[in-house]
Amino acid sequence: MKRYIEFSFYLPFFDLIEDTNEVFCLEELMRQLNIRFNIMELYDRYISYGEGPCRAGQGDVFVFFTKDDKDSFILIDLFNDFTDQHNMVKLGVRCERKHDKWIRNILNNIHSRAEIKSKIKESDDDLLKSEISSEDYPKEIRYGDQKYMKNIYYNTI
Repeated sequence: MKRYIEFSFYLPFFDLIEDTNEVFCLEELMRQLNIRFNIMELYDRYISYGEGPCRAGQGDVFVFFTKDDKDSFILIDLFNDFTDQHNMVKLGVRCERKHDKWIRNILNNIHSRAEIKSKIKESDDDLLKSEISSEDYPKEIRYGDQKYMKNIYYNTI
């Protein structure tokens, strides 16, 4: 059995950040993983990409590592797909299996309260770990004749 497990799903950014229960859950997730970042700065960064149709094709990936294990992290992908109409973001968590019960419960709580969401993906195949490789960024995202350069930031908020 592998040492790490990964979870990810999509939900509206504002369901993750503005709902009192989700903020508490996000804070609890951070506490369980010994990760600190400023939720309001993440909110400000998200808002800085713009609103409405001008926001399409904007956004970057933010990765927050645990203090004592660089293989455990929270990933929040703020990229707004060109066809997205619901402000969907990706929430990903990679943690040691010894924490998976607590993390699974917190993520299920966040997931169950989200108005719109994807299924939760659970994997031990290191998909999130490979997704955050700095060698893959910036990524060029194309939609028709439009393009955007998606960046990744580590522990910057």
